[in-house]
Amino acid sequence: MATYRVHTTKMATYHVHTIKMASGDHEVHLDHCEWCPPLEQTHELGRFKSSHEAIKSAKRIFPQAHGCHHCLPKHYKLPEKDAN
Repeated sequence: MATYRVHTTKMATYHVHTIKMASGDHEVHLDHCEWCPPLEQTHELGRFKSSHEAIKSAKRIFPQAHGCHHCLPKHYKLPEKDAN
């Protein structure tokens, strides 16, 4: 009898903060990130296989979306400093 392996890819749920930060950006968080704002201040983006897909989805809603420094550091963007 043949044995088959089922390949499963773990998917995660992502949220984007609907209230922009002082920099004008909207942060994307993994579900259960300790820095995620209250759920009533977020939009659930859904479940994705990669953080890149989640960020791409968030940018369709909020073009200035980027990842949380804590849960999505590879997608984090430092706030730009004033040229003044």
